[in-house]
Amino acid sequence: MQAMEWWEPDTFVCLGDMADFYKISRFPKSPLREENFDAEVDSVNQGLDEIDSLSSLSRKIFIEGNHEHRLTRYLQEKAPELFSFVNTQKLFKLEERGYEFVPYRESIKVGKLWITHDVGTAGRYSVFRAADTFQHPVVMAHTHRLVYIVEGNATGEHFPAAQFGWMGDVEKVDYAHKVVAQRSWSLAFGTGLLYPETGIVHLTPHPIVAHEGKFSVVLDGRRFAT
Repeated sequence: MQAMEWWEPDTFVCLGDMADFYKISRFPKSPLREENFDAEVDSVNQGLDEIDSLSSLSRKIFIEGNHEHRLTRYLQEKAPELFSFVNTQKLFKLEERGYEFVPYRESIKVGKLWITHDVGTAGRYSVFRAADTFQHPVVMAHTHRLVYIVEGNATGEHFPAAQFGWMGDVEKVDYAHKVVAQRSWSLAFGTGLLYPETGIVHLTPHPIVAHEGKFSVVLDGRRFAT
């Protein structure tokens, strides 16, 4: 938030999985997780309130991730009668907040850049699969990794494909081996500069460095720290 307040972006994109929706997932539930569904919805709305406080924003995009999509699956299986009354958009007041909503398994284009949550695969090579799928510049999420690659095609055109990490607390992860999460998941976010005359979006990853409980990130040569 410090970095964004200083950088003053005009567009914000949530790449998905801002909510976990653990309580309505298909997985066995740990009794040690005390947060209920209402508390998680409130927490996400508080986070969106922070984002909405950025006065520079003129466009906001919320891409539904597979974790938010758990609500859709839950309603389809348990309460299809409520399907039109409860959804991600309504829980997080996205229309009221002025967000463009992109359902899970769909994508949106900003300039020449495609943005989506995933293309149906996970693992360290999922960004390569996204590049192969779109054959155009693309940003995806899903795996919590920070990856930036440049791929080409037979005509000699080259384009970037990126994942911009995640912004969660690895110490609270209980659905994956802690060592795997600590080794593979990167605290980070990304920025892009759109040039309207060409439609090209120049992407930059920003890793968040953690050291002894403190965090710092560099944006355009300026360091921001807790």
